[in-house]
Formats: sequence, structure tokens, C-alpha cells
Amino acid sequence: MVDAPALESILKEIEHNEGVHEAMLVGLAGTYLAGTVPKGVHVDTFGSMFAVLVGSAETVTEQTKDVLDSVIIRSKTSLYLIVHGGRKALLVLRISPTADPQKTKLAVEKYVPRIEQHL
Repeated sequence: MVDAPALESILKEIEHNEGVHEAMLVGLAGTYLAGTVPKGVHVDTFGSMFAVLVGSAETVTEQTKDVLDSVIIRSKTSLYLIVHGGRKALLVLRISPTADPQKTKLAVEKYVPRIEQHL
């Protein structure tokens, strides 16, 4: 059973990392689990699209005999960094367009074991 209050607390900690504006957790099937989303978005659609993107990226990397590390979406005002939040979820981070996605990824990896405990 998902412990949403505990996940929300962990995601708030992640948002305090330098350059992280919003942190959201999405189930592998695209279900919103916890976290902050931009105002005005449809939470279910927003979450499911990240799962679709990661699924597509995993297919590409599997075909090339590689392993997916992360997915980055670059917009004019933000970067979205999508990484595995354990075996059951995706961690979606909206970060500053000037942030280093790899540095951010390394900074939030320490939270994954705690996230997994509450999924």
C-alpha cells in the first residue's frame, strides 16, 4: 500500500535541492502517486505521458543493447528530468533550465531507497 503522506514528505525534501522546482512520483503505468505538478495541468494525463516517454526510451535502449539512465525534456523555461524512483515508480523533476541534469540525478538518488519503502 502506498504511504502518500510519507512520499509527499520525501518529495518536499527533494524540492529543496538546488535547482529542483517540483518533484512528482508516477507509477510505471502512469498513475499519479504523490508530489507537486504545475498549475493548470491535468494530473492523470501529465503523469501518464511521463510513463509513455520512459517506456518508449526503454524500448530504444533495449534495441541497442543499452540501459536507460534518464529522460530529459527541454522546454524554453524548464527541464524535466525523469529517473527511476525504484522498481515501481518514476521520479519526475522539474528543474531550472540552467541546472545540470546529471548532477541533479546524483543528488536525488539517495532518496530512492526511502521512496521504495513507502510504495
